[in-house]
Amino acid sequence: MGYFSNLFSKEKEVVEARNGNPLFSVSYDGEQTTGGLGAPIKYDLDYQSLRLRSWQSYLTSPITQTIIKKFTMWVVGGGLKLQSEPIEGLLKESGITIGSDEITRSIESRFKIYSKQKTTDFSEKKTLDQLAKTAYVNSIVGGDVLVVLRYEKGNLSVQLIDGSNVITPRWGDEMDAAEKRNNKIINGVETDSRGRTVAFHVKTGTMESERVLAKSKSLGKETAFLIYGTEYRISDNRGLPMFSAVLETITKIERYRDAVVDGAEERAKVPYFIEHDILSTGESPMGNNIAKAFNLDNNQEIATDVVGNALADNVAVSMNKQVYNMPQGSTMKAIESKGESNFGSFYSVNVNAVCSTIGIPPDIALSKYDSNYSASRAAIKDWEHTLLVNRKDFSSQFYEKIYEFWLDTEVLKQNIQVTGYINALAKNDNVVLSAFRNARFVGANVPHIDPLKEVQAERLKLGNSADSLPFTTVEAATEALNGGDSKGNLKQYSAELKEAKELGVDFVVNQPKEPVNEDKNDATK
Repeated sequence: MGYFSNLFSKEKEVVEARNGNPLFSVSYDGEQTTGGLGAPIKYDLDYQSLRLRSWQSYLTSPITQTIIKKFTMWVVGGGLKLQSEPIEGLLKESGITIGSDEITRSIESRFKIYSKQKTTDFSEKKTLDQLAKTAYVNSIVGGDVLVVLRYEKGNLSVQLIDGSNVITPRWGDEMDAAEKRNNKIINGVETDSRGRTVAFHVKTGTMESERVLAKSKSLGKETAFLIYGTEYRISDNRGLPMFSAVLETITKIERYRDAVVDGAEERAKVPYFIEHDILSTGESPMGNNIAKAFNLDNNQEIATDVVGNALADNVAVSMNKQVYNMPQGSTMKAIESKGESNFGSFYSVNVNAVCSTIGIPPDIALSKYDSNYSASRAAIKDWEHTLLVNRKDFSSQFYEKIYEFWLDTEVLKQNIQVTGYINALAKNDNVVLSAFRNARFVGANVPHIDPLKEVQAERLKLGNSADSLPFTTVEAATEALNGGDSKGNLKQYSAELKEAKELGVDFVVNQPKEPVNEDKNDATK
């Protein structure tokens, strides 16, 4: 009764009359035809069930695993590289002078070493880059993952906690204690009256939990935070799995695929059937062979006929085939199904819809690059934008917070010496600190389909006056080609060049070739 009563209970109010016709004010809820949209639904998210269903899909669905692995490989890959880019102009205004690139190089080198050590992991099992990959997968599949930074004995380590363990304690006096602090605990996250995250409640046993502070009291820095896959509404404080909107669709697609494959397997076991018309005697063409099969002597190993031939009537020894003399009114037919023939188009359409919902071009997800140049380029550029946005989002949630904490500790330990930085920390000058901490985390770039065309197009935009301007650096080119470290390559090449000269190796300088005039060559023929 609730639904139908809502349909007919929309408020109507005569607001005025014009030319004798009353004008009504009607409540509008998006529905133009009564019953067209059905009753509105308010979803209260069941995070635990969504998490379980998403992990189940990741474990059992090839579609889910393919998309997740493709996202992870491109967004994080083997880890993101720090590019320290302090805003020097703003720092000079505050009296901080970096001086040279040596400081930024030192920061990048030290953080690179830090990222490769397993002591970075609280459990000492993975490097920071491996932790980043694990955190990303858990955030987009499970919805969120809790990251805890622990500073012990001068070392910063990172701990990952499955989001399923962040729960609201229903035992003990945690809820009462939170109320006394004028806080509230929702979905395991404790917030204050301003909505700021104060702590996380982590399950440690059947009836036990630990309160993990979001900020360290001694350091005053954020030491615990959630990494989200996707978010729903402002009022919701937990993350959603990436596949929340398509979980049911993926499950039905997989069931359809399994049904088609199972059906094809069963039909392969019985490839033919005999159809009798009204004039048929009902006789089976295999009847004689069945009779022969029961006419066996004790010494025979296989069924033979009275002449001693094998049971199968071979048309030719080389072919080893069998023919049947069909009785009158009988026809032998193959079992056919349109399911297999229509499978490809049906499956592709639905997989494409899933990929579009997730935000990855189907060609990229399935590694199918069989379209024309324009279509492939459009798909790659679309994916490149999605990739950069997702990488930036993940970097800001994971890498940047760890980097800021690490940089502060390195400066305080005087491993990195910057005039004015400690003073900015003491004053909590966020502008100066942010200017010095400014950095990017870069990963593998999406390659161009035709790099020459891309460069030529940009050259045409700039005009002839910019022909000598470089579009890249040695470092960027080395990264694009996966050629290792550019500075190390230069040093190694310099040493090899010096050694070659000492050994008397002659170097031949290749002269540029003259352009070939095809018209001239044709005229001389």
